[in-house]
Amino acid sequence: MAVQNEGKRVLMTMLEVGLGHKSPAIAVKDSLEELWPGKYTVDIVDFARESGAAADDRALKRSWDLALAFPVSARIGYLLVELNHGNNSYIDFFFRDFVGKGIAYIAGYRPDLVFATHGLCLYIAVKAREVLGLDFKVVACVVDPFDGYSWWANEGADVLLVASEQSRARLLEHGIQSEKIVITGFPIHKKFFNIQRERSHVADELGLVPGRPTILVTAGGQGIGRVFSFVEALWMTDMPLNLVVIAGRNHRTQARMDKLAAKERKNTRLVSLGYVTNVNELISACDVVAGKAGASTAMEAFFMGKPVAFTEWATYNDRYIINFALNFRVGWYAPTTLAFLHLLGIFTTTNILDEYAGNIGALALDPGTERVARHVAGLLEGDAGVTEGPKWTP
Repeated sequence: MAVQNEGKRVLMTMLEVGLGHKSPAIAVKDSLEELWPGKYTVDIVDFARESGAAADDRALKRSWDLALAFPVSARIGYLLVELNHGNNSYIDFFFRDFVGKGIAYIAGYRPDLVFATHGLCLYIAVKAREVLGLDFKVVACVVDPFDGYSWWANEGADVLLVASEQSRARLLEHGIQSEKIVITGFPIHKKFFNIQRERSHVADELGLVPGRPTILVTAGGQGIGRVFSFVEALWMTDMPLNLVVIAGRNHRTQARMDKLAAKERKNTRLVSLGYVTNVNELISACDVVAGKAGASTAMEAFFMGKPVAFTEWATYNDRYIINFALNFRVGWYAPTTLAFLHLLGIFTTTNILDEYAGNIGALALDPGTERVARHVAGLLEGDAGVTEGPKWTP
């Protein structure tokens, strides 16, 4: 563990289970470094792995893959966590190695501020400050944009940065003092909105048929989800659609989609992709995003003005995303093959996609990356310097 001795030190702790905890940390780190170049030392760590808690790290990552394949396991876990709100001693029992080694890691790092994007990381940061008697700030970046369940509701944090009023309300329900909660918006990296190519250029490159609705299908980097079986059923209907399907790192899923793409259809154009690094361009080139409910994918789509057709959810914090989309008419929930086919039929025969895109525009959603960075800097400087640096709006 290499620690520089220049400037105040910020330790960003996350768990690399999907990208929903890592991407916000990277976005805020880069924003801090852009606004105040060289002023702070900021390190992002996959906390369980870097602290040496290898067994707990493997267990946490296996549980995430299990949750994607068998969501009921994650939902039961979520409900058990909620039932035990206010008594987190079970964390010390089930994650004893991670808690102990995480505290030791923080002791060695000697941070001025710990920025946690996962509830377990937040718990360990708060406990470390109590056990070690160190004087560092603890910031929770609540990466569930419309939830604030028990692991986030930790009164030991100095501040909890949330994306929405819905998330704030959830934390208040759990007994968090209102003055500790700050609505900043959801952090998305600035470069995500830096799209170099026109939509038409991307569409031409993919061979999309002009004048037809374009659906971007994704289930995250793991490529696990029932949406791919929905695509196979949709393929049989030959609706007048463009389908751009991202299988992520799942080679088996990509092979299934490749077989479909190799067959000519009269009306349906299917493009099969594996792991991609230009999701922003692909979202820009589509009319709607379809797949599993997840914070990063949903917020990226909303920020780019694209509605989302959700096909599934792993646990209840994802269900809150679906509820938001339904309540504000910026997305749909189609959990069965028939529901999905019916919805896409509506896309081809009505102007509902334009209507929902207009609803998103009316919400005026704005990434909170810079606001989060400024708040972190304010805590480090005793509120000095929070208003320094240029403003940015995508």
